[in-house]
Amino acid sequence: MFLRRISLVGTAVAVIAFGGLGYGVRAQRASRLVEEVAVIGNRRLSKEDVLKHVKTKPGEVYSWKQVQRDLQSVLASGVFDRVQTRVLQESGLRGGVVITFEVVELPRIHEVRFKGLRHIKETEIIDALRREHVNLEKDAVDDPVQVRQAIRIIRKFLMSRGWANPSVTILREMLTSQSVSITFVITREASFRTVAYE
Repeated sequence: MFLRRISLVGTAVAVIAFGGLGYGVRAQRASRLVEEVAVIGNRRLSKEDVLKHVKTKPGEVYSWKQVQRDLQSVLASGVFDRVQTRVLQESGLRGGVVITFEVVELPRIHEVRFKGLRHIKETEIIDALRREHVNLEKDAVDDPVQVRQAIRIIRKFLMSRGWANPSVTILREMLTSQSVSITFVITREASFRTVAYE
């Protein structure tokens, strides 16, 4: 949006200063070409891996709508942080547009642990997650959406086993900048309280 305002101001100045020549400047700016499509912030994935999801190519006419569709396609791959990943647009050296996808890769899961399970095997919880297509196994992407779904599935599974209002919280430990350990801490609400009288 900021770049559009600048180009419109520049066009207005050109029309005032050069009369009819201003129309040619406006037409030229309206159909600016993409000079470069860059990727920054990627660590595990190559630039080519990211650009597989992008249809905007150098040499083509710049389209703001297509760039936004490209960003949504990159995010839909499921390996980038949806809040921090963004697209930047700036004027190029030759008068065109440079598009830069600034990506933030989600860390990979190194391990998943469960604390507080009583009389229930971890494999039963993992099987319940798999049945619901939630992948939180080693080397999977630490996707916050999947983790929230996992909490819901674990609570539902525990209630089906007679747990009254189980609580599931998450502890995340960053092992490296790209690796995380996830612990599901599970507590069971007592169905009754024992009160001691003296």
